[in-house]
Amino acid sequence: MHNSELDDLLEEFDGAEVDAANEIDLDVNLTQQEISDRIQDREERKKYAYRTFIFLSCFTAIILLIIIGAGFSQAINFNLDNTVLIALITSSLASIVGIFILVMRYLFR
Repeated sequence: MHNSELDDLLEEFDGAEVDAANEIDLDVNLTQQEISDRIQDREERKKYAYRTFIFLSCFTAIILLIIIGAGFSQAINFNLDNTVLIALITSSLASIVGIFILVMRYLFR
C-alpha cells in the first residue's frame, strides 16, 4: 500500500510538470501573439497617422482657397457674406481640431 501511494504521488507530480510545461508554452505563444499584435498596431498607426495628415492638409487647403476666393470676390465673381465666412472658419477649425484629437487619441493611447 505504501508503494501504491508513492506511485500515485509520482503520477500526480509528473502530471503537474506536464501542465506547467504546457502553461509555459502557452505563455510563450501568447507573448509571440502580443508582439505580432504590437507590430501590426505600429504599422496601422503609421498608415492612419499619414492618412489623417493628408486629409487634414487637403481640408485646410480647400478652406483656405475658399477664404482667398472670398477675398478676391470682385475679380473672380465669388461673393460670400461675412457671417458665412465666420461660420466656415469656426466650423472648419472645430472639425480639424476634433478629428485630430479623436484620431490621435485612438492611435496613440
